[in-house]
Amino acid sequence: MKVSLISVIVPVYNVAQFLDDCLVSIINQSYNNIEIILVDDGSTDKSGEICDIFADQDRRIRVIHKKNGGLSSARNVGLNVARGNFIVFVDSDDCLNKKMIEKLYNAVMSSNTEIACCDYTSSGFNNDSDSEIEVLSREDAISTLFDDYGFQCFAWNKIYKRSLFENICYPEGKLFEDIVTTYKLLKKVDKVVYIKEKLYYYRQRTNSITRTTFNKKNKDLIDAIEFVYTDSIHCGLTSERLKVGYLGYYLSYIQKAFTAKADVDNEYKILKERTRENIVSLIKERNISIKKRIQLILIGVFPGIYKWLCRDLKLIRK
Repeated sequence: MKVSLISVIVPVYNVAQFLDDCLVSIINQSYNNIEIILVDDGSTDKSGEICDIFADQDRRIRVIHKKNGGLSSARNVGLNVARGNFIVFVDSDDCLNKKMIEKLYNAVMSSNTEIACCDYTSSGFNNDSDSEIEVLSREDAISTLFDDYGFQCFAWNKIYKRSLFENICYPEGKLFEDIVTTYKLLKKVDKVVYIKEKLYYYRQRTNSITRTTFNKKNKDLIDAIEFVYTDSIHCGLTSERLKVGYLGYYLSYIQKAFTAKADVDNEYKILKERTRENIVSLIKERNISIKKRIQLILIGVFPGIYKWLCRDLKLIRK
């Protein structure tokens, strides 16, 4: 049986200390009909040199050196030159289980889908085992985009049919760029495959975007979530689970902002309106924790107390 060429796109920026491990894990994949596209996004350390060294050793590797433009820009450059029928993204400080690409590819082919994803870990891989596979409808996949488990919104633990990216690219100049793009890709398919096995190793760096305290750039996160939530309502694709996840992110944003004494009055006003619109259904939602129920009641009924608890007493944490 003829196997498809898969393009593995790796944006690279100042990750010299991690890059060897990442590239070795890709080169050693059990599925070897791959092209590896390394997009050096203007690195100022030795990352670019490391890319060139690996390219000299493996003919499947192509290196593109470009001016720094950010993660989205690097992914888009990779997409523009990709020759494969399928796309896999890997962040350059992460690693893959040896069979990740093979299992993702087999999953999409056996289920006749265009997207498959796997679980990820930040603590190392377990011994190879049989994978539990679940086919999710488009609506079910979208409902887990804001969850800590399930399909989720990351670009990097998935395989995509190349044709899905027609008229879709990653938004440049934005953080949390994969949220909206993943949502748009999901809107194009009827179903996806979810492999319940940790095949992607995600390295949590202390200076990463997702681990920092409040920053005005985190507004990009709220903008992305707001777009997905609003568009899903318009398209009839929203759910209680997505609603809970949406408000959960907003709660986290507001808590961090108040603790940092940032000016978020407009965002807080939007949150209060959203909460009051949905407070009864949210309080009844079984997936929401008691802590979040109390927070939602405070926001919807006693907003002044909630603001005081966050900002002055600092009693409310994520």
